[in-house]
Amino acid sequence: MADSLRRPVVRSPKTSEVIARDLAARIAEGGLAPGSRLPVERVMLESLGVGRTTLREALRLLETRGVLTIRAGPKGGPVVRRPSAEDFGDALALILQFEGASLSDVIEARNALEPMLARLAAPRIDAEQAADLQLTVDEILADLEDHDVFTEQNHRFHAGVARAAGSVVLRVLLETLKSIADGTTVGVEYTPRRRRAVAAAHQAVIDRLTAGDAEGSAEAMRRHLTEAAHYWRSRYPELYDSPVRWVG
Repeated sequence: MADSLRRPVVRSPKTSEVIARDLAARIAEGGLAPGSRLPVERVMLESLGVGRTTLREALRLLETRGVLTIRAGPKGGPVVRRPSAEDFGDALALILQFEGASLSDVIEARNALEPMLARLAAPRIDAEQAADLQLTVDEILADLEDHDVFTEQNHRFHAGVARAAGSVVLRVLLETLKSIADGTTVGVEYTPRRRRAVAAAHQAVIDRLTAGDAEGSAEAMRRHLTEAAHYWRSRYPELYDSPVRWVG
């Protein structure tokens, strides 16, 4: 009984971790734009009241989290950047690798998330967002032979629906999952015929979104993702069931 009631030991954060969190808060709440330089080391040591080793550990931690880039040289030093979904994707991919997840597991999560985003987007999408989505379809259809155009516009479409949904948390989750399991980045190739089919599926989602049809939008997105998963599974079975690997 005593063992079952024993609380887990919670590790106290290192001083460098506390400093890293403090600096991250100052950067975010101070609205420092990417490319902004932090004060020189001497100034930060004085204002934070820590030693050089602790400060440098904190800065390296922020660099690994995508908050800073540390440039070498006399005019170098810590420069602000904005953490991205790819940064989060690296961390998530490492966790999923240890959990034994496969690419199909990530695709399944996307298939659950994106219809939800489409449902949320239907009553919230504005005219400018709808026009941007329509442009992605028009650009794909204008040159079905161009792989780069298809890749870019396919990404813009899914990101645009997520933005229209108005949920920052769900949008970041989707972008993170896409960074791990996006067909065009993991080796899936689309023929011009398949690209036309994708554009048609995107158009069906747009039509439901602009009609304000929440359930229809979700169903159109669900059909699109189901077709995409079937294509992956039938054409690239070894890829579809491959384990997630951290490559960051």
